[in-house]
Amino acid sequence: MRFLTCQFTDPGGRSPNEDSVGSFTAGAFSAWIAADGLGGHSSGEVASAEAVKTMEIVINECNEMDRSFMEEAFHKLNDSILSLGGPLTTAVCAFSDGKRLWYGNNGDSRFFFMRDQKMLYHTNDHSIAFVAYLTGNITYKEIPTHPAQNRLFHSLGNETDFYGEFYPEIELKSGDAFLLATDGFWELITDEEILRTLNISQTPQEWLSTMIDIIQSRLKSNSDNYSAVCVMVKGD
Repeated sequence: MRFLTCQFTDPGGRSPNEDSVGSFTAGAFSAWIAADGLGGHSSGEVASAEAVKTMEIVINECNEMDRSFMEEAFHKLNDSILSLGGPLTTAVCAFSDGKRLWYGNNGDSRFFFMRDQKMLYHTNDHSIAFVAYLTGNITYKEIPTHPAQNRLFHSLGNETDFYGEFYPEIELKSGDAFLLATDGFWELITDEEILRTLNISQTPQEWLSTMIDIIQSRLKSNSDNYSAVCVMVKGD
């Protein structure tokens, strides 16, 4: 399989931009990451940039890709953030050997997977708001506006609180698509809009541009940084 990729990051209404994104290919292996440095902690932008930098190193050292590689990659990301001595970040990552896809996340940066004009999977958030949804206290659509949406249980760089959630591998098909997004992005666009814009787009650039138009129409003066990586899967 071939991957067509487009990525974007913008400070929104806040400075500095604490989001970082990246996409990397080394031989048969590919990796994508979106990271969101935590506001309220020193140098969140340094932490997210370090996560992306480490991902590039990790993928270039890959000899065999499987679930164990993904889990080890998250530990390496965490170790690299720990070495900074303070800043924290979320991260959502995806990995592929050209046939299969693995993905995982830490915090509230999300992964969405689409096939045959349907959204099949998305990651869980590690936040108070997502727990409120799981326990039935709020609906899924109320997560972005919950007052504790940005209060997280897990982040990279917190040694006593390291956690990565890993999901079953996906056998890829031509026509599949997936999105990695920080919370500032997905809070301002619904799952239905993510899917609809994909279904009318021919390229990841077109898909991302259409989503950005929607998001920018909803931005406020204090809106969060917003970032995403869009990927379309094509047959060889």
